[in-house]
Amino acid sequence: MGYIKRHGAVLISLLFAIIVALFWVFPYRCALSFQEQYQLFLLTPSYFSERMSVPGGLADYVAEFIVQFYYLYAIGAILLALVFFCLQRLTWMLMRRCGASQAWYLQSFVPAIALWAYMGNENVLLSFAIALLGMEELMLHALIVRDRCRHWGALPLYLLIAIPAGYWLLGPAVMGISIVPLLPRKQKTAKPRPVVTPVGWTVASVLYFVAVVFLCGLFLQYPYERLFGGINYFRYPTAIPVAQWVVEALFALLPLIVSHLPQFENKKAVRVGVAQLLAIILCAVGLLRLGFDRATYELIDYDYLVRTHQWQRIIDKAKRHQASSPMGVGCVNLALAMQHQLCDRLFEFYQNGAEGLFPTFTRDMTSPLPTAELFYQLGMINDAERYTFEAQEAIPNYRKSGRLTRRIAQCEIINGNYAVASKYLRQLENSLFYRGWAKRQERFLYNDQAVNADKEYGRLRDLRIKHHDYLFSDQEMDQMLGLLLIDNKKYNNRMAYEYLIAYELLQRDVERLMKYYPLGRFVRFDHIPYAIQQVLIGTWLQRHNTLQGMPYSVDQQNVEATVSFIRAYMTNRNDPALNQPPLCYNAWHYLLLGGNTKRKGKEKMPGIY
Repeated sequence: MGYIKRHGAVLISLLFAIIVALFWVFPYRCALSFQEQYQLFLLTPSYFSERMSVPGGLADYVAEFIVQFYYLYAIGAILLALVFFCLQRLTWMLMRRCGASQAWYLQSFVPAIALWAYMGNENVLLSFAIALLGMEELMLHALIVRDRCRHWGALPLYLLIAIPAGYWLLGPAVMGISIVPLLPRKQKTAKPRPVVTPVGWTVASVLYFVAVVFLCGLFLQYPYERLFGGINYFRYPTAIPVAQWVVEALFALLPLIVSHLPQFENKKAVRVGVAQLLAIILCAVGLLRLGFDRATYELIDYDYLVRTHQWQRIIDKAKRHQASSPMGVGCVNLALAMQHQLCDRLFEFYQNGAEGLFPTFTRDMTSPLPTAELFYQLGMINDAERYTFEAQEAIPNYRKSGRLTRRIAQCEIINGNYAVASKYLRQLENSLFYRGWAKRQERFLYNDQAVNADKEYGRLRDLRIKHHDYLFSDQEMDQMLGLLLIDNKKYNNRMAYEYLIAYELLQRDVERLMKYYPLGRFVRFDHIPYAIQQVLIGTWLQRHNTLQGMPYSVDQQNVEATVSFIRAYMTNRNDPALNQPPLCYNAWHYLLLGGNTKRKGKEKMPGIY
């Protein structure tokens, strides 16, 4: 008990760090992957000098060094938790230096929690947290200089050196040390009286900081709003969120605020501590729920699962909460195809037309990635590379990506462009976690035999379209998929067939589906996919009004399900049961009732009459 009493504060801080680590490891592991995939930290002198050539370069370099460990998410989460632990402990050390009572210890968690919630914005970079860490270190050193040096000019001299050096190394977050003259002393000791009041020194420090920034602006090609807001604190260079200023102010001003709060006796301090704990927990939960937007992180999680090829987890995730965005639906359909279930279970999940198979290209850094993965798995290597390259070029802060560079290198190897692939592999060899992979890929350079013999590269090289030169058109995806089927001789591109059939289903083009359906015998299905069975049954019924003589090998379960749907639909088209399982899982539910098209009057089943 005595140990806990003496070290209780540190134990609370360690518990906080553990909670932070568990938060990033489990529910938000995808966020670590998201941050890691949009940078490529290189262990080269030129990379270091490039980072150090702008204000905040050291914070950016250290942050990117840490973020590369997000590749191993457990290690990355531990390092991130260590950053939060240090921020909280430094905040408390500053508070104690200013004479804050032990009763207010929990207040030292407030800035760290605010930063945690702010980092829910996926475009906030770790360099901001590292800059705040450096700013608190400089503030602590400034207080030590002020309290230990007898001459009143020691602190102004320290600030004279620390402000420009700190600005160049850490960025504009260093402005927080300008308020050090205002911070009270822990012990009121006799000191030489300064010539200028603390308020005067603070004003002078702020003006000096502004002058340093304006001086840097004369030599750097950056607008002043970025020089004052931080070049590398936020991924989008034209945006500086208001929350950034709020978090900076909390870290800088909290020691000053808490130092003016009253002292408490032991019994009352316990009650105050309990009240603080409850208030902080409630505020933390609310801020985190507000900061981590569910819809945004759902897409980030889908992208992470696609990156790691966790196809079954994607399907399970969609069963719990149906995806509705084109990117989310596209990820679910890709997972079904990779599990060879696309045309069996297509309508068990929300569909928004053909865009759910091939989402419309958007020039951003995230949405093209699942589509690029789809093209890669289909054998559309050129389009996979194009989407990947466009996503990399769309990274707002002009960084490169380890994940995307690796995929581009793979596409070049498959296409036989070995000189280009070699350039990308040499770049990856200067990284920590992609180096081993890049070294292993060198055996494929200028070695067609090795490429053809490789399980992945050989299959994709054979699947790709080799004898046609064309411009990609997302309005003719069925023709593109048809070319994939025709151009492949050695392998049976089952995935291309499934996407072709699913495309016609989602376009509600039953006539074309009936033309393409017989191609299934060439891709060796062990059964007619269930969605196709349902269309065949419904089409046969409309033409013959009986199931007798139907030549298709269909399951009795699909016969019963389709007959039940058609009977319910013809009886009452507004029957709520039509939109409930199991009727809503039938292909005819989508063909007749799915999508946003409003139908009026008597309707015929599409593509038949």
